[in-house]
Amino acid sequence: MPFFSVIIPVYNRAHRLPYVLESLKKQTFQDFETIIVDDASTDDSYQVAVGFELPNKIVLRNEQNSERCVTRNRGIDEAKGQYICFLDSDDYHLPEHFQKLHDFMVSKGNPVAFFFTNAWDETEEGIRTERYCPDFETHNPYTYFLRYTVNPQRWAVHRDIFKIVKFDKDITVAEDMDLSLRIVEKGFSIYQLKERTTVYVAASDSFTHGAADKAERELYCYNQIFAKKELIPHLPKCETKRLKSQCYFHLMEKAFAENRNWGTIKYGMKSFLLCPQGYNGKTNKIVLVSCLYSLPLVGGLLRRIKS
Repeated sequence: MPFFSVIIPVYNRAHRLPYVLESLKKQTFQDFETIIVDDASTDDSYQVAVGFELPNKIVLRNEQNSERCVTRNRGIDEAKGQYICFLDSDDYHLPEHFQKLHDFMVSKGNPVAFFFTNAWDETEEGIRTERYCPDFETHNPYTYFLRYTVNPQRWAVHRDIFKIVKFDKDITVAEDMDLSLRIVEKGFSIYQLKERTTVYVAASDSFTHGAADKAERELYCYNQIFAKKELIPHLPKCETKRLKSQCYFHLMEKAFAENRNWGTIKYGMKSFLLCPQGYNGKTNKIVLVSCLYSLPLVGGLLRRIKS
């Protein structure tokens, strides 16, 4: 039994995958297996995964594209490690990622728990900055996972937890938030390693940074998550409203760019009513101006004055 299993879901990342796998090859702690699950890529991702030299490597392939949750769950079912970790095909771990996690877990007695590390952000040009990772222990756990994105690449989850909860195949966006919240609800211990041991790369062709329908899909999945019976009693409404306000704000921006006046007004008002202070404290002026410019008579007058 390896100490860690590392699951990497892959879809059309042949150009990026060698760099990701190289970060595993450079790990100072090598007691892990790597499970690459190709999600029916249409490029050479599967061939790259098979051909890359890496000890204790398993490569699987989905017959049809099934999204990240199904792909990660398949990797979980295959995993033999005591703790299960993840790495997306855009990102990479620093050389001491597993060593620091291992030492931290041993110091806690290797419990059946959910561990996560802190992280760096990096642009495609290689400019690295600190990702904001506040102290978990000072927050309500539900508030923390609603407010701060804790990507799966930062996780190390005891295998026994996945006997009770797994990724929800119907949640294709914010699946990390959903599973984190359900792990909290089941009462498992959660520990934060405060060192930054992994790097999140803002790839321009990723869903987060490149999907045109991101706001629509996020809103749909948020509504599905927030309606789960086991979560309803625990989720702070101020946080769930803030997240939905954020979605409506971006839908408003999209409608405004497409000259859909009533769509701009509708989404702008929903964003404001859900979170009157603005989802990030800075959106009210943008909502007001966008809505005013979208009113048939007022908008025309404002444009003439501006010109």
